[in-house]
Amino acid sequence: MFRTETRTTQHACILLCLGLSAVLSFAQGVVSSGPQPSTVLSLAPSPRPVGESLARRAGDATFEKVPANYHVFAAATVGEEARVEALTLNFSAETRLTGLKLSNKEFAIQAGGSCYEGNHYSRGDTCSVLVRFTPQGPGHRVGFLKVSNTATITPDYVGLVGNGYAPVVSFTPAQIVTVPGTATSGTGTIKSATNLAVDGGDIVYIPDVGNSVIREMDSSGVIANLNPVFANPQSITPDSAGILYSANVPGSMYYFSIFFPWGVQSSYGTAYAPGSCTPSTPCPLTTVGLSQPANVSIDPYDDLFFEERTKGAAEMPVANLAGGSGSLDLWYLTNQFVYTSGTPAAFAVDGNQNLYNFYNWSTTTCFLQADPVYNAEYSPIAKRVAGGKNCGFSGDGGQARGAEISKVVGQIAFDVAGNLYFTDAGNQRVRRIDAATGIISTIAGNGTAGFGGDGGAATSAKLSNPTGVAVDSQGQVYILSNAPTAGPTQALRRVGVNGYWKFGSQAHGTASAPKLFTVANTGNLNLTLSTNVFFGGTNKTDFSIDPDTTTCVTTAGATLAAGRSCVIGVIFKPAATGSRTANLVLHDNTVTGTNKIVLVGTGI
Repeated sequence: MFRTETRTTQHACILLCLGLSAVLSFAQGVVSSGPQPSTVLSLAPSPRPVGESLARRAGDATFEKVPANYHVFAAATVGEEARVEALTLNFSAETRLTGLKLSNKEFAIQAGGSCYEGNHYSRGDTCSVLVRFTPQGPGHRVGFLKVSNTATITPDYVGLVGNGYAPVVSFTPAQIVTVPGTATSGTGTIKSATNLAVDGGDIVYIPDVGNSVIREMDSSGVIANLNPVFANPQSITPDSAGILYSANVPGSMYYFSIFFPWGVQSSYGTAYAPGSCTPSTPCPLTTVGLSQPANVSIDPYDDLFFEERTKGAAEMPVANLAGGSGSLDLWYLTNQFVYTSGTPAAFAVDGNQNLYNFYNWSTTTCFLQADPVYNAEYSPIAKRVAGGKNCGFSGDGGQARGAEISKVVGQIAFDVAGNLYFTDAGNQRVRRIDAATGIISTIAGNGTAGFGGDGGAATSAKLSNPTGVAVDSQGQVYILSNAPTAGPTQALRRVGVNGYWKFGSQAHGTASAPKLFTVANTGNLNLTLSTNVFFGGTNKTDFSIDPDTTTCVTTAGATLAAGRSCVIGVIFKPAATGSRTANLVLHDNTVTGTNKIVLVGTGI
């Protein structure tokens, strides 16, 4: 709980703009396509931060495997002044700079550098660009510096990465909406998708299997299509450098990387011929192939994990890809339940290299389990995280190990604080398991299949067969759910940052029962209140905090540790008849500085 102490980015759709349209076959080997980067400019090597200046917590991105043309910034706290760092550009041919442009506002060019648009440079010259890292959210952040010049029509790009630190307020219940552009007249624009992903710039990726495209939505809500040269992207994940990896079905794995700055793609496909692949004797991907790969997930060290049909789960480091080059070796993982069960199920890796998966036996056993990577490699011993010998729905508000979950579970995902989210599709819900306490709760869905509830509380909304789930750095939760008509098709639902509750009708002058709101810090830094929590809005005196059910300390200076949660109870007592509205406001040290719960009721 709170305790008292004394003391958005827009990502350019490079692949779409380049209009890649080549078609690749499932031939054995590696196929690359896309415009190659110029060799006029390169980033000079520079010392990389180490220790706490790079990563302040276990499980943070290490950026050990980012390509050479990336600059790694020192860790920075949201809202605090970060230091300026110099990027030195080397010139291998005579040219004139025509543009210096950053991809998002997390990185800003500062005055004082020697690289200027319009300047001429000769072979062997260097110049510097001064850049300040100002993260807009917690977790690993990624951006690009686009450098245009007259020696080539293809710009050069410098990758920019660093760890950001900030608290994030997530309310339950929060307000849910359908993302604009993903449903029209009851018909969704997405088909047969099972997987979502979010990168370090808060770009949301949707492998839209039914439409054979990958969709991306930037942090401003603009949706575009990436046009890869493969057909059926089943699942996708970005690494700490912003490179995408995807499993492609049918039958063979097309494993590809997209290095955003110049749109290179490399596809790795081979006939399936599984071998005895162990951590000590890994197998080249191009000799063993894969069978029905799914649930691609990546850890902070940029090691890739996924499931496939006959061997279960596999691990594959991607250190040498660097945007389209290098070889890939893999080894199989073991587990006494899931990794040898055949059909791929929900599966993911967290920031501490723990593997999570779903197990179901008929209608009698449904649970999530976890084990460290070492156990999965050498000693198959797992622990139960949620569910048990009975399938069903129960246990919200208690320990996840004592809860029941359904026999249909979709994607597993994590937020920056390490909390686990999963689509409990059989129960038409999305549920969260708090990393610090093990408590399970429903954050979206009322258990009734359908499509509705936009603008209201996510826990009162209808979901239909939710599959994919992902969380961005602001705590917004994205959910793939069936749309009402046509197919069924799917729409993208978003559980936003504002809390929400509609009290309904209440007799004038009488007090309602308290409504409980969970306040969770889903960031990676302590949340601190800068003022007392207060009510604002048109009818602010109609609402009050219930001291008997409230566990949060709501006075200035109170803190809530990363990964922790508390409860605020709110009572509605209308002073007049008709519609009554107010906001419960928290002023704090989050990115926006303010978080609120929207309160609506009717006096009768």
